[in-house]
Amino acid sequence: MNKRISTVFSLLFIFAFICGNNLKAQNPDPASLPVYQASGTITVDGNLTEPDWSSNIPALMFRINGTSNAPNIYTPTGYAIVKAPYTDTSTCYVRFLHNGMDLYVSLQSNDKSVCKFDWEGDGMFMVMQDGNKNNMEFHLYVKADTTFGFETGGGNPAPSGSVEGIGIVNGTIYDSTDVDNGYTAEMVIHLDKIGFTSMPDSLHLYMDIFDPDNIAYGQPWGPYGNYAKQWWGSEWGSSLRALTIVDAPLPVELTSLSAFSTGNKVELKWNTATEINNSGFAIERSADNVSFVKIGFVRGHGTSTQVNQYSFVDENPSGHVYYRLNQIDFDGTHKYSKVVEANIIKPVVFSLDQNYPNPFNPSTTISYSIPEKSFVAIKVYDILGNLVTSLVNSQMEAGEHKVNFNASSLSSGIYFYQITAGKNIATKKLMLLK
Repeated sequence: MNKRISTVFSLLFIFAFICGNNLKAQNPDPASLPVYQASGTITVDGNLTEPDWSSNIPALMFRINGTSNAPNIYTPTGYAIVKAPYTDTSTCYVRFLHNGMDLYVSLQSNDKSVCKFDWEGDGMFMVMQDGNKNNMEFHLYVKADTTFGFETGGGNPAPSGSVEGIGIVNGTIYDSTDVDNGYTAEMVIHLDKIGFTSMPDSLHLYMDIFDPDNIAYGQPWGPYGNYAKQWWGSEWGSSLRALTIVDAPLPVELTSLSAFSTGNKVELKWNTATEINNSGFAIERSADNVSFVKIGFVRGHGTSTQVNQYSFVDENPSGHVYYRLNQIDFDGTHKYSKVVEANIIKPVVFSLDQNYPNPFNPSTTISYSIPEKSFVAIKVYDILGNLVTSLVNSQMEAGEHKVNFNASSLSSGIYFYQITAGKNIATKKLMLLK
């Protein structure tokens, strides 16, 4: 019996291993990517606020050694470490849409250090064949220490007026302290200006996504920073990939989606004009507008031709949060809504935290919060009640505060610290251990 059980567990382990690897390997380095028609006007401003960019259109996910088993997320696998050591795990999503004779490209990255390496900056280098199958270069990347935009040049420049693009960095270019909050970028290529007389069935290209980090301006090969690039197709054109043009737009049934802050909660409200085989809506939340997690589900109305109203309350938001809906059909197909934002500022209450570290030697930090502007006094006493020192004795704004206590001149032992803020008083014990 034990041998039979062992055999069953072994088979289950092998099955799970195979399935796990198949899931991990889903959507690797695709030979082609479908490009759907935009359902509305796209303004090339770098903000990516159009609902189409947030819908479930196919995306290339560029992350070194990254994989995805999510539907419509594809993972190019070729890369090179240009300047080691490269340990970054940032992700850049690339999406395409078309409208008439215009091809739109969007970039969305959560990179924490946006900068430039020699002529290659954070963003995209792409070579695409024109209507005569000649290569043309399109760059959408960090161009200088203050600019994220488009260029065309190198050995295969595109005609003047054939491309427009702009990027928005959520931080400062060449900030090497890993505090940026990524970038978004948008580009349009006017195909009728690069040799196409009608919308082709497919477009052939290869692209690189550059990711230099912590590079000092003007010192690409200096002592700081690192750099890696990842490509779809090949780095310099020995293998092309295809964008397959799809005439139909993705269906959009949502007519509205909004988020309202109510105290410590966020209420989402949305309407639909029509529904076809609608199982329901998965509500997803994000802290960075890149990585979303499911926090709830609201059932749909199946098939309906009347206006339906929906709502959902998020009981546990914190700070600046982003939401989107993942509308799921009964057959499992799904699509995303636009992204909406909310900002939760939780009320501050009077509190005195335990010092940290405790025991300490010779310094420790005391944290406290006050709900309104007050005169604050924080004093330290020995075990006999004698005043040792005064740490704070001034008017303080409402909010959370910290103060450092250096006890290098004191002897080991137990001490007490007391805060007085308006009518509020609190006392805690700390231990100096030398």
